[in-house]
Amino acid sequence: MPTPCLEQFLHHLEKSHLYLSIDNTKQAKKECLELIKILNSIAKTTPLPEIKVLSQYTLNHYESLDKPRTISDKLEWISSKLTQETFFPPVIQFNENFTSHNELFVDTTSPIQDNDNKIFEKLPNKLAKFEYIEISNWNNNITHLKNLYQDILPNCSFVSSFLAIIDANIPIIDTITPQKSSQKYKVSLRFNGALRNVIVDSKFPIMPNSRNLIIKSYSDTELYWPALIEKAYLTIMGNGYNFSGSNMANDAYVLSGWLPQIIKLSNGQLPSNINDLWRLRTQGKVTMGIGTGTLSKQLSSQLHLVSGHDYVIDNIKDGVITVKNPWLDPKDRVVEIKNFNHFKYLYVNWKPNHKPYQHHFLYQAKPNTYNQPQFTIKCMEETWILLERHLPETSSSSSSSHWMDMNVYETEYKIITPSQYKKYLSVETNNRLQLIKLKPGVFTIVISSNKPCRFTLSSFNAMFSKSKYKYDYTETVNGEWNSDINGGNWAMSTYINNPQYDIIAKQTTELIMGMHGQGQINFHLFHSSSDSMGERIQNFDKTKLINYQNYNASYQSSSYRLTPGHYKLVVSEYDRSIGTYQLVLNSSEPITITKIPPFLGLYNISKSFNWDNTNRFKLKFETTGYNSKVKIKIAYFNGKSDFELQTSYRPAMRASLFNSQTKQPIQINEQFNDSLYGVFLHEILPLPEEYILLIERFEIGYGRCVVEIGCNNKVILK
Repeated sequence: MPTPCLEQFLHHLEKSHLYLSIDNTKQAKKECLELIKILNSIAKTTPLPEIKVLSQYTLNHYESLDKPRTISDKLEWISSKLTQETFFPPVIQFNENFTSHNELFVDTTSPIQDNDNKIFEKLPNKLAKFEYIEISNWNNNITHLKNLYQDILPNCSFVSSFLAIIDANIPIIDTITPQKSSQKYKVSLRFNGALRNVIVDSKFPIMPNSRNLIIKSYSDTELYWPALIEKAYLTIMGNGYNFSGSNMANDAYVLSGWLPQIIKLSNGQLPSNINDLWRLRTQGKVTMGIGTGTLSKQLSSQLHLVSGHDYVIDNIKDGVITVKNPWLDPKDRVVEIKNFNHFKYLYVNWKPNHKPYQHHFLYQAKPNTYNQPQFTIKCMEETWILLERHLPETSSSSSSSHWMDMNVYETEYKIITPSQYKKYLSVETNNRLQLIKLKPGVFTIVISSNKPCRFTLSSFNAMFSKSKYKYDYTETVNGEWNSDINGGNWAMSTYINNPQYDIIAKQTTELIMGMHGQGQINFHLFHSSSDSMGERIQNFDKTKLINYQNYNASYQSSSYRLTPGHYKLVVSEYDRSIGTYQLVLNSSEPITITKIPPFLGLYNISKSFNWDNTNRFKLKFETTGYNSKVKIKIAYFNGKSDFELQTSYRPAMRASLFNSQTKQPIQINEQFNDSLYGVFLHEILPLPEEYILLIERFEIGYGRCVVEIGCNNKVILK
């Protein structure tokens, strides 16, 4: 058999896939040409029936090199690299019965390169030394496998999951190839969204005494092949034999591909369906385990239980659970449990009944729901969904601080804010794997995390797709409340200082508007007219208000049916806090949204004075250009504060404008106005002259008055 050549063939093929995933098509083709040469050489000398299958696969692969790849397809191969040195390629399916996990692709005479074993350089016990063990015992006797145990290495979750897999009659020995004496072995494990090959050798840490750092069977001390699987597992976990622990559900998934479910126990209560689960366990449809919480040494001794330890469930009968300890100690090997107060988790792994539909994706930690990855799924019947965060996990502490959320909504559309649609399910976890179950229906799944990472989403029984907004047209606006533009809520005199926008709908339009921001936020939409385009609103006119909702923390949303016309949008934060906001407008027809300048004019000046028991004040100013568009705002303040409340006292005021030289009136206002938001005067002054602004209040009194003048030309106070 030309095994060395086929190993090289596979090496070049896997490298070709990897280069293709990083868009290095030139190098991918180069690798492909190398493997074609190898195939041609083998075909001339050896009539292997597999050569035809490999040739057809290679031809198809070469023809696809110039075709575009999805990010999901690329990530399946990019995620083979956990570090610069390691490479764990997906198992390639050449045809229904022939994969890259076949022993044909393992050269049993050539050892692994030394740099592949860097994580095993340090051992947790100084007495241990690596020794090469020739594995000739490939006994798959279930009795000896059930006697596997954990010793020095704190990997109870791995050993317990191994024992649970044996109990479920899963042929775990088939994860190893070849099953004979060899310089290296391939172990197939499921992680990072695929079944992957992990290459290990049979160099194990051997102790000079009777203790062990590897998984062993106390009834067959020469049974070493389970330690190959253990070594492959420790390889992908990143710390070698300096292992810090996992959990049984995760480990059983890596070893078998059975779907992991972690059920948190509280108040010493097992789930109501525990007997149904055990019935499924006896039918070989699930594996089951249970984990303790933190226990004192004294309590551990009394209960014959280990703190933070995972056990295989060996039997359930009449409310009593028999658990198997993965330790060797015979007196604590099997323990009967009636009181479950000291157990924290129930681990269940489900045999998958369907081939998964998968999508691999990159996650960048971004705020706001609409920025998160979203997927829509239509379930004709009950469907399992598995979210997997990719390895590596750098340490147990970083893993515990890395959480992910799955929020499921009863809608087929993309979510803008969390309150937009009814929420069906919400899960937050720091575990690397999360399984959820969906009833028949249509759902949108929103995924988020606190750190950048890679994910694989798998569905077992239904296809899913990236979610789309309900309507075809979407506008996104980013803005901020700063020291100049943060007016607060509508009961404050500064409300009109908030960011404002003109919105134009040219035809009847369905509109969903969502907003994210810091603090208690809101937006208000008002009817407007074409002649006020670019003009800021001057009061909170409830007769023109289209919507009203309470302020809400962090997000806000509303739906409208807009008739053709003009509208004003005001966004506000309740307490005038400074921060950023994001608007999303999703509409059935095109709309335009334009930010209105935050100031009265291109040139702006202000003047403050005290009333001092008077009711009239004259302010002189001079324009410097022709056709000066003047906008004047007059605001009253009771004290030093820069805003007033709706409940505050304020006098009614009015303002008129005169030519300073001729004394002729330009604009006379007879009506007094006590608007919370101030008194406004707009005028076009044709000539660059001096003018008098006469400000009057209804009765004499005290307080402070601030006059703001904005103009398209420079204005000078006299």
